[in-house]
Amino acid sequence: MVTPVKRVPIHLQSAQNRIIIKNGTLVNHDGEQQVDVYIEDSTVRLIGNHLIIPGGTRAIDATGKYIFPGGVDINVNLQRPGYGTQTIDDFYQGTKAALAGGTTMVMDMVVPAEGESPREAFIKWRKWADDKVCCDYALKLEVQEAEDSYLNGLEDLVTPEVGINTFQLNMAGQHRLKDKDLLNVLDKISRMGGLAMLNAENGAIVKENETKVMAAGVDGPEGHAMAHPEEAQTEAVMRGCVLANASDCPLYVNSVMSGAAADILAKRKEKGYVVVGEVTPAALTCDGSNYWNKSWVHSAAYVCSPPLREGETQNLQTAVEDGAIEVVSSQHTAYNNKQKALGNKTFVEIPKGVIGAEERLMVLWTKLVVPGRITRSQFVSLVSAMPAKLLNIFPQKGKIEVGSDADIVIWDPSLVRTLGKEEQVSKCDFSIYEGMEMTGGPEYVLCRGRLVKDQEIFRPMQGFGLYRELEPFNPELYDRMKERRERQQVRAVIRDEADMPHVNGATEEEIPPPTPEEAEKPPVDQHKSNFDLNSHPQTPDFDEVRSSPSRSSVRVRAPPGGKSSGFW
Repeated sequence: MVTPVKRVPIHLQSAQNRIIIKNGTLVNHDGEQQVDVYIEDSTVRLIGNHLIIPGGTRAIDATGKYIFPGGVDINVNLQRPGYGTQTIDDFYQGTKAALAGGTTMVMDMVVPAEGESPREAFIKWRKWADDKVCCDYALKLEVQEAEDSYLNGLEDLVTPEVGINTFQLNMAGQHRLKDKDLLNVLDKISRMGGLAMLNAENGAIVKENETKVMAAGVDGPEGHAMAHPEEAQTEAVMRGCVLANASDCPLYVNSVMSGAAADILAKRKEKGYVVVGEVTPAALTCDGSNYWNKSWVHSAAYVCSPPLREGETQNLQTAVEDGAIEVVSSQHTAYNNKQKALGNKTFVEIPKGVIGAEERLMVLWTKLVVPGRITRSQFVSLVSAMPAKLLNIFPQKGKIEVGSDADIVIWDPSLVRTLGKEEQVSKCDFSIYEGMEMTGGPEYVLCRGRLVKDQEIFRPMQGFGLYRELEPFNPELYDRMKERRERQQVRAVIRDEADMPHVNGATEEEIPPPTPEEAEKPPVDQHKSNFDLNSHPQTPDFDEVRSSPSRSSVRVRAPPGGKSSGFW
């Protein structure tokens, strides 16, 4: 007989499971309201004023503060192998840093090793992450081949059990896909109902430039910026948009690094392309001139791919303000100085990546919300709602409403913090944001109802995060794809015989035939002779004829050149 579980009366349950946030301003992507939010057992239960709640509930006063849905960061690389090492932040340290900054869900990327199937790599990543993650996470896959057998195997990942709906493609680098392969992969992703993420750089230009720059004797971090010109990305962004549009596949462009590339996205969206652009906090704040710093360590710390650009931070901020860029993701790929030094012989071998999981929300708030360039609702859309929609996990994540996960940030707009390596959670020993003063930051952070940041007390729990399976065919993208197809339906014009042209009876003058091509005669070789010894008739042997008694003789009476005085 199974002993029934004794139900604990609600008034005796721990206040840790029941929290009410009072007197704050609830901000979602679609508006703001002055309401209280009641949380119980990892879920938002009630929203409103004058709520009736159980006794023993912990109350948090959010007067003068904003209540945001937790951030969703769809581009991090934790515990990522490569360059003979792995990123210094594993799944514990990386998700811990994310929580410290107000992010409550991340997406990492599965990168199959040589000879490893995508399914085997997925299982390996789950083993690395499940026991370490402090917040919820999802996974995407890097697509490395375009053969039909490989692509058909991807269907095993787009299942309720595995839950991958996002696939990363590269136009440059080790696993570069050429245009024909990209079309095949994009078509497959579209039929599976997935989202294609694109690292857009012209691989041929980058490869050629790397050779030229190294031949010129440049091997420091500045060589990376020189080998990856702005045009390599702008051309690839345009080409990627065209290929995705032709394949009827929604596209997400990673790490837009210039205003010119953002302008292309804006123009493509005006034409109905289903494409989303991303910018990183590093690109919004850090200038590419750092690559020419005298200190190799300083310069190498900024090496990422594509590289940061000189004089582009304001252009990218404007692109966010105008809506050309719809998502801010961290691309958190942390390497310490010793790891970066693995590339001290040549810039090609410098591990590429910068931090940003913790700083993401603070950077965007300081640079664009504080000066009034975007609204608080736009802020929520950029860091939470739109990423959640793209992953097809909205409104469970990305919005605070009844029934959604209790992933909540209480944001203090008056908080002032100076960023630097001494304060950051990441194990990276260099901060590209060193000395930057941020205005506004998270005072409280709840992850599925658990209070992990309580003002100055930060207590994330290793292994608390859950893997979230993602479903394909998310409506945010595929409804737009359907609308685009309907606008572009084939429209044939019905014409009768009177509307058609006639060619019968046309003369050669009216429709002249094509000029026949004359066969080219090969040039005459003056060094060759037409004389051929083998073509002469067979004659008797000379000795045989000379000894013959019947041999005749001929006397020449007037030979050329004068008369001969001798006998023949």
